[in-house]
Amino acid sequence: MKLKLNYIKYFFVLFPFFLAFIAEIVSFRNQSAGSMLKLFALSYMLLYSVIHQKFDSKLVIATLLFLPVFIYHIYISFNFNAAIEEAIRYLFPVIILIYGFTIRRHYLLIINFIILYAVLNVLYQPIAYINWIRDVHEQWFYNKVPNRDIYYYNEAIGIIRGVGLMGFFATFGFLNLVAYFLTKEFYTGKCKQLILILLVLGVFSSLSFKAIGVFVFLMFLLSQYKAKLILGALGLLLFTIILFPKKVSSFSQQLGVRIEVYITEGNSARAESYRVMLADFKSINILGRGVGSFGGASSTKYNSPVYKDVNFNWFETKHLATTDTYYPHVFVEMGIIGGLLYFLILVCPLVKRFYSKKIILLLFVIYFSLFFDSLFSFALNNLAYLLISLVLVYPILEHEKIIRQEHEGNDNNSK
Repeated sequence: MKLKLNYIKYFFVLFPFFLAFIAEIVSFRNQSAGSMLKLFALSYMLLYSVIHQKFDSKLVIATLLFLPVFIYHIYISFNFNAAIEEAIRYLFPVIILIYGFTIRRHYLLIINFIILYAVLNVLYQPIAYINWIRDVHEQWFYNKVPNRDIYYYNEAIGIIRGVGLMGFFATFGFLNLVAYFLTKEFYTGKCKQLILILLVLGVFSSLSFKAIGVFVFLMFLLSQYKAKLILGALGLLLFTIILFPKKVSSFSQQLGVRIEVYITEGNSARAESYRVMLADFKSINILGRGVGSFGGASSTKYNSPVYKDVNFNWFETKHLATTDTYYPHVFVEMGIIGGLLYFLILVCPLVKRFYSKKIILLLFVIYFSLFFDSLFSFALNNLAYLLISLVLVYPILEHEKIIRQEHEGNDNNSK
């Protein structure tokens, strides 16, 4: 009986994860239904936390400091509906942190679930490859051209990008990246090396420049054998060039194009958004232009006048719903003070804590991966991204606390 009750409790803890990941699949054929599932998941997490009445005082204080500034920027927005819709999205990471604190004692359940889900994603991927090779007209994650019976998919260097069960290559790569480091630090079961290999394959099969770049950087940064890692990477690169010279050349060209478009030349909506943010910084834009006015989905849906005011150039991406850059979105809408207070909420779990080296590195992996991705995406407003990363912060800290208490107890007993 007790075992059944535990399983029921586990189900209720993981329920929003199920909803969010199912929503990712549903959204490809019914965007409205997918959005409703995500909102239901967020509402459930908030209600679950309120019922259990477990809150981190630091998180509460940081949120209360932010609220007056937040409400002011909702008030000054060009459109109240745009402001409310975007305000809800701003609360996604906050709700995730609140929920993460509430379920923090289930750290092993959450960590093992994310590892398991990542492995299932990698194991599913060959099915997508087989259908692609067979030239199947439509797979569930293919995008449909509006008003036409034509489907397309994301590819790079002539190869379909790995998406697993996430449906989108960037989320798939991010999931495997985080799961790799979770497995490395926490997993103690069988076939650990095989799981790590599968997760590495998942990162690289995504062909996501962000995920691969961050993964390689973190592996190098955290490795104790940097010289061997460099030699191994050079050997693998040489081997790949010899076997697949055209693919390597194509990959290099695409990487060069992205560097040129996003950094050196700046011929993209992403680069334009950073131009606007830096211009506001130079003019000491302390207060901002209002929630829902720039960068996010509400700003394009309600035709924000800010784009015209700053001579924004969408270049060849006028179809985009967002600028695909989170930091300009935050700082242009809420100014320097509002933006800093908002990010203070996200990092407040780290304040006044003592960590082991292992936990410091793992928290660095989570925050760095999420914050870096948000340079070129809206990962901080994406529920799937947040349930793969930010929700883990409090459970990992709780794990550290339990381990420390056990060590202190053993030391006291030995005395």
